[in-house]
Amino acid sequence: MKDGVAFPGWPLLLRRDLAALYLGMSPSTFDGEVKEGRIPQPVQITGTLKAWHRMDLDAWAEDRRAVSAGEHVPNPWDDE
Repeated sequence: MKDGVAFPGWPLLLRRDLAALYLGMSPSTFDGEVKEGRIPQPVQITGTLKAWHRMDLDAWAEDRRAVSAGEHVPNPWDDE
């Protein structure tokens, strides 16, 4: 956060702006990554309300770390 204060606990379901912040990227970059299928799709909460499950975002971030370390990580969204 701009003032250096940590967010006091993240909700389990994160709306777009919080999901982008959680991953350390701008909302527009986040949108592009979701659109290209590189970030998991949101879950439907109610009606048109969608959010990202924090554990899905954590798993995605761990996959990025493994890829950066040179490990092969299969993409669960790819066809087998």
